[in-house]
Amino acid sequence: MANRKSVRVKTHPALMAVWAALIAVASLLPAIPVIGTGATFSISDVMIPLAGVLFGPWAGAIAAGIGGLIGQLIAPHTVIFGPFQFILAMLGAACAGFAMQRKWFIPIAVTILFGIVWYFSPLGQAAWFTPIGYLVGVIAALVGWFWGGKWISSPNRGLMFAGVFLTTLSGIVCTWSAGNFWALLMFALPKEVWAAVLVIAPVQRILFALGAAIVGTPLLIGLPKISIPVGQMIYESEKEEED
Repeated sequence: MANRKSVRVKTHPALMAVWAALIAVASLLPAIPVIGTGATFSISDVMIPLAGVLFGPWAGAIAAGIGGLIGQLIAPHTVIFGPFQFILAMLGAACAGFAMQRKWFIPIAVTILFGIVWYFSPLGQAAWFTPIGYLVGVIAALVGWFWGGKWISSPNRGLMFAGVFLTTLSGIVCTWSAGNFWALLMFALPKEVWAAVLVIAPVQRILFALGAAIVGTPLLIGLPKISIPVGQMIYESEKEEED
């Protein structure tokens, strides 16, 4: 136990810094257009929820926030919501981190909250169909809650991949729901715009979660082998310390 704690204290901040740098650099990579809006996704959107999976909700949010903020500075063309856009990255990483800790109710609650407040706006009421897409995140979290709680730490690589997919999709949809509401208030987009992305938006988030699982699963397997605790290894260590 003492060895695990000392390894985490020595390596964890450095790995967080490296991951924040990767998120920032990924902002410079070719962007993916959001059909019908003129907005774009960055490859960093794949890296952000993994910060929560690797480091937990709080440290992951810090890493994602720092990486997101630096990314805004070096790639201002990716900034849609202004100087505080990095808050969305922090939210997505935190929600994925809570899912990694098997606190699936938190990403579910966040997604449902933004789905509800969507209807507080007349424009949101006109585009009433938009929050339906958030069900992909709610369903992912429910599957993780009832069946996949231990998948992310399973020795079965297929189950681990599925666990990372469910966890990151939960965080990605939290970011999506919050970003949509932010866009609704900031840009007053008409229902025609929201209708244009109704089908493609959930598919894009699922693809990002698959990309995150492809990147994250080997890291969860390989990093502990070189004495770098990540994911459930950190979570279980913290629980033992609290006990």
